[in-house]
Amino acid sequence: MRRILGLVTAAVAMLICSLAGQGMAQTAQAQPQAQQAETKKTAALQPASKKGAPIQTFTGVISDGQCGGSHTEVMKKASVNSKANCAKGCARRHGYVLYDPATKKVYKLSDQERPAELAAQRVKIRGALDKSTQTIYVSSIEPSK
Repeated sequence: MRRILGLVTAAVAMLICSLAGQGMAQTAQAQPQAQQAETKKTAALQPASKKGAPIQTFTGVISDGQCGGSHTEVMKKASVNSKANCAKGCARRHGYVLYDPATKKVYKLSDQERPAELAAQRVKIRGALDKSTQTIYVSSIEPSK
C-alpha cells in the first residue's frame, strides 16, 4: 500500500512539474510578443523630434489654451490680478501653449511642467513642430531677452 501511495505521489509530482514547465514555456513565448507590442506603442508616442522632424527655435509668450494671446476678458470675469496668474489658472484645464504675437499663432506644448514657472513671460523654445497637431515637442525652454 505504501508503495502504491509513493508511486501515485511521484506521478502527481511529475504531472505538476510538466504542467508548470509548459506554463513557463508559454509565458516565455508571450513575453517577446508583449515586448514587441510595447515597443510599437512607445514608437507611436515618441515626439516628432524622434521621427525626423527638425529641431527649430520658437519665440513667443507662455500662455494657456483658453486665453491664447489675450487674458483681458478672463482676468475681468475671474478677478485675476496678473496675466501670469490667469495663465496658470486657465492652464490647469486648458494646458500651456506658446503664443507668437508676430504671427498670432498658438502652439500646444508637449511639456506642461516647465512652462508653469515662465507663465506670461517671453520665452525661446527649442523643439520639433508636429504640423498636423500644431504641437511643439519641447527640448528646452528659456526666458527670452
